[in-house]
Amino acid sequence: MKKVNVKELGKGFMIFGNKGNVWTGTAHAYQLGRGNVCGTPALSSNHALFAGIEEVGCAECLKALGK
Repeated sequence: MKKVNVKELGKGFMIFGNKGNVWTGTAHAYQLGRGNVCGTPALSSNHALFAGIEEVGCAECLKALGK
């Protein structure tokens, strides 16, 4: 699966993911002021950020970003 480093997306983005996203490598791209790019609600603690994850692995986020 192709992934993209969240830093490549610019200052308006950060990584977001629950524990499951950390375990499966499917963290989301979170756009500040908008939420997860794929539309998945960001209702949990941001375990992906706490774990130091830097790569977006959500297929729907990547698709929406044209990656």
